[in-house]
Amino acid sequence: MNQPQREALFDILSLSIYADAHISLTEDRLLESAFVAEGWDSKYPKSLFIEESLARAREAAESDDAMFDYINEKAQVFTTKTAQKEVLGVVKNILKSDGETHEENEFYNLLVQALPKVGK
Repeated sequence: MNQPQREALFDILSLSIYADAHISLTEDRLLESAFVAEGWDSKYPKSLFIEESLARAREAAESDDAMFDYINEKAQVFTTKTAQKEVLGVVKNILKSDGETHEENEFYNLLVQALPKVGK
């Protein structure tokens, strides 16, 4: 993954934990693990990016329309089937870590729609 894709993935992951309005410790740990696993290749401090990403996610989670637009905007940087499959895999692992809710399933379905090369 290139740096813009990492940033978009982290933004999607940040939003995913707000999908059910409940942030579990398991989700938080997995989110942190994803940040470590994907790496960081920017002069912009990762810790500052994470703080800003969470703030953007909180704002986007305020309405269904805002969440939908945010997901679609971030998904645009994943142009290959491989990248789209990776995003869906990482997000699915975090969502199912503490048991999936109806809201999380809706979030995941919106993400699938935003990544058309993978399909359902």
